[in-house]
Amino acid sequence: MTIEDEHRILREGCGIADLSWRGRLELVGADRLRFLHNYVTCDVKGLAPGTGAYGFFTSPQGRILSDAVLLAHQDRLWVEVGPGQAEPISAHLRKFILADRVEVRPLDDMVPIALIGPRAGDVLGADLSALGDETWRHARVMVHGTEVTLQRRGLLGAPAWTLWTSASVAALLTERLVAEGARPVGAEALEALRVEAGIPRFGQDFGPESFPQETGIEEAVNYTKGCYLGQEVVARIHYRGGVQNVLRGLVFEGSEGPAQGAAVLHDGREAGRATTVVRSPALGRTVGLGVLHRRVEPGTRVEVEGGGAAEVRELPLRP
Repeated sequence: MTIEDEHRILREGCGIADLSWRGRLELVGADRLRFLHNYVTCDVKGLAPGTGAYGFFTSPQGRILSDAVLLAHQDRLWVEVGPGQAEPISAHLRKFILADRVEVRPLDDMVPIALIGPRAGDVLGADLSALGDETWRHARVMVHGTEVTLQRRGLLGAPAWTLWTSASVAALLTERLVAEGARPVGAEALEALRVEAGIPRFGQDFGPESFPQETGIEEAVNYTKGCYLGQEVVARIHYRGGVQNVLRGLVFEGSEGPAQGAAVLHDGREAGRATTVVRSPALGRTVGLGVLHRRVEPGTRVEVEGGGAAEVRELPLRP
């Protein structure tokens, strides 16, 4: 299939994608909620079993070490982190374990499979009443004869679910979901979908040099939860005027866009970088995301390193 075909499936049907390129770890022990609460930007202490959250691990300087999807179970916490970040984040957390009753360990035996698109619920063929409408909520559900942890997913650019299942049965479950109508989609179509929706990705649009506010993901930071590592810096930025750089959309002139990471120039000076560049089937243009100085407002025409130009746009690029 072409990227246009796969993109249409994501917008109108149900695509399926393996998310095991994301890192996974789990925390067990009586102090797991209180402990993790001290190292991420979202509220953890308040998570009841069956709920979840999205946040950032931050350094003492308030910069992002990884993003994190949390799933609170009755006796453990599952934590999905950025690609390649499972071991670094595990090592980071272990440094702070003193008298805490908590253990950080890998979660490689569980695989997250995503169903994305408006028909995802039909393909699941499961009772979803226990999940409600709250993003990141999850429950144990039978899906075509296999018991999975089913989580209502956010930040993919379309309605989505994550099925957490044992690595030993992931391939068979995927085959069954395809037989029920899901269609495999590749990274290019998924990237186009998220860029059109204005959703940044760790390791691509933000990383260890970024502050949480530069991502534009408001739900990731709880400003009333109390202290955590880096909280003083993050709060100071929030209450004293914000960051200098913000996430913007870019619509490039011509059919070809720049290389990812190319400098964006405004008034002859570097004003940021084009962090992701994709071909948008929805807009019929080459578009991207960029972290730009906040003085570069939507509607501004900018030049791009290596030649070419783009218009700066508000996000999302696609309603």
